[in-house]
Amino acid sequence: MRESVRVLGIDPGTAVTGWGVVEGRPGAFRHLGHGTVSPPLKLTLARKLAHIHGAVVEQCATWRPHALALEKSFVGRNVQSAFRLGEVRGVVMLAAAAAGVVVAEYSPAETKLAVTGSGRAEKTQVERAIARELALDGAIAADAADALALALCHLQTFRLRALLAATAPRRLPLGAR
Repeated sequence: MRESVRVLGIDPGTAVTGWGVVEGRPGAFRHLGHGTVSPPLKLTLARKLAHIHGAVVEQCATWRPHALALEKSFVGRNVQSAFRLGEVRGVVMLAAAAAGVVVAEYSPAETKLAVTGSGRAEKTQVERAIARELALDGAIAADAADALALALCHLQTFRLRALLAATAPRRLPLGAR
């Protein structure tokens, strides 16, 4: 990976959706921006989803990312929350697809492992690792920090996949020897 890759990380949620943009190339990552989207509480679910969709469309147009890194769904104790999260993920994927942006999904454990070296890291450890890696000062909203972690995770794994592809043995066509 010689040229920079720009990634928009999205931490989905109906109350707060975090976003963060990181650009990177081997050995160097650069923070470009981050923030949160909080639809007004009084909106219906459909209007909240439209609000989040519009915000992601806007971020894709503003930052023109090569990829969007999205947190994978997981079902905890509350199945209704998992359904709502899935709906938000759907509008985020729709916004990315409409903008021609590739979507990559990562579990919380994959993201923590890529950013801190431990898949079981605490939120504070993730926030410290992001602040150190991206040279950030001051507090960052938790949802924006998670989005930046997703973007960094993609850049770390993207680099690893590129290295593996470059060193993979070439397969000969069937019958050729």
